[in-house]
Amino acid sequence: MPCKAVTVDQFSVHGLSSFEEEQANMLQNWLTQGVNATRATLGIYPTPLSLHLYPRKSNQPVPWAFTRRDNKGSVHFYVDPRFGLTKFVDDWTIYHELAHMALPYLGAKYRWLSEGFASFMQYQIMAQAGILKGSLTNNYTAKISPHLRWFNSDLSAASIASRLMDNKQYPAAYWGSAYFFVLADSKLQRKHKINLSQLINVYQECCREQDHNLEDVITSLDGLIEDKLFSELIHDFKNLAARELYPEVFVQ
Repeated sequence: MPCKAVTVDQFSVHGLSSFEEEQANMLQNWLTQGVNATRATLGIYPTPLSLHLYPRKSNQPVPWAFTRRDNKGSVHFYVDPRFGLTKFVDDWTIYHELAHMALPYLGAKYRWLSEGFASFMQYQIMAQAGILKGSLTNNYTAKISPHLRWFNSDLSAASIASRLMDNKQYPAAYWGSAYFFVLADSKLQRKHKINLSQLINVYQECCREQDHNLEDVITSLDGLIEDKLFSELIHDFKNLAARELYPEVFVQ
C-alpha cells in the first residue's frame, strides 16, 4: 500500500507526542496505510478524519478503539507500540473503526446494524489491501457460523441483535448483524452487478454528508441503484422471523 504524507486535508493525528520518535513514526505510518486502504475500498470521506492515539501496554497492538460521533467525528486508538508495523497493519481494528465513519451515526437503536456494517467491511478493506489471511468467504464463515444458533428463532433478527448488544454478547451481535450486509452484497452483485463496497464508494460522493440517520442512508442507497433492495431488507430484519433469513449453516 502506498504511504502518503500525513496532511490535515487527509486526516489529523493527535497524541503522537506521547510516544518516542521511532514509535511515533511507526504509528503515523500505520494510520496512513489504514486510511489509504479504507479509502481505496470505501471512497474518500467528505470530511477529514480526526485520529487520536493513547499508549497502553497489552498483549496485542490495539487492545481498544472506538469512534466518537460528535461534530465531525473522531476515532480513538489505545495502542502498544512495542509491536512492530506489520502487526499493526495486519490487525483488523483500524479497518473496523474507520469503516464506521463511512456512514452517519445510526443511533443507539441501530447500533447492532452499525457494528455489523463495520465488521463486514473490515474484511473487505483488508482483502482489497492484500492483507487478509484466507478468502473472504472463509473469514466470514469462521466469524458468523458460531453465532447462527442465536438467530434460529421466530423473533426478528433486529430484536435478537439488539438483545445481544444489550447483554454485551458482542461477537454474536456484531457477526450476526454482519449477515445483513452479506445478504445485501450478494443481492447487489446478483441484481445490479455491483458490490456493496463499490456502492458505498459512490455513496461518499453523493450522499454521505447530507445523510443523518438510517432512514436517510436507506433512501440514498436505494436511490443509487433505483431499487428497494435496502428498504426491503431492513423491513425483513425488523419483521420476519430470523430463521427465515439466516441459514442453519453459513453458505455464500
